Amino acid sequence: MIRTMMAMLLAAAAIPAFAQSVPAANYSDIWYNPSESGWGVTFTQHTDNQAFAVWYTYDPREPDPSAPGNFKPLWIVMSGGSWTSPTSLTGDAYVTKGTPFAASWNPNALGVTRVGTFTFSFSSTTVGTFTYNISPPSGLASTDPAFNLPAFSGTKNIQRQSF
Repeated sequence: MIRTMMAMLLAAAAIPAFAQSVPAANYSDIWYNPSESGWGVTFTQHTDNQAFAVWYTYDPREPDPSAPGNFKPLWIVMSGGSWTSPTSLTGDAYVTKGTPFAASWNPNALGVTRVGTFTFSFSSTTVGTFTYNISPPSGLASTDPAFNLPAFSGTKNIQRQSF
């Protein structure tokens, strides 16, 4: 019985390590869809297989008064995530706000709100898909960076930006 219990404990301890996928390649780069100018994703993969992604797009809440018909930028970030296979990563997405780069740091200006998830699925080292599911929580204060952000989701074909 003790051998059976020891075997079960050893197997249970090995499951988390086994369940973690190792990325098939380093996908760090700028990714976009050349048919849809104006948005993109910067994807940075770290040596510990963690990833950071920034989706730069346009904020449907913020018309740009200096250019009618245009909108101000919106960055949605993913820090971390889990490799669900050697070619697929899923992580939480956040909207943030803070002090502008040229200003003195103000820690009270920092705001971070989870608004959904990102999934990256790479079919090769040069093409893949980017799936986003954005659904901010309800009841946010008007000072929250995700206040009035509408829910939206979709999947975009992406490719590496060639230089």
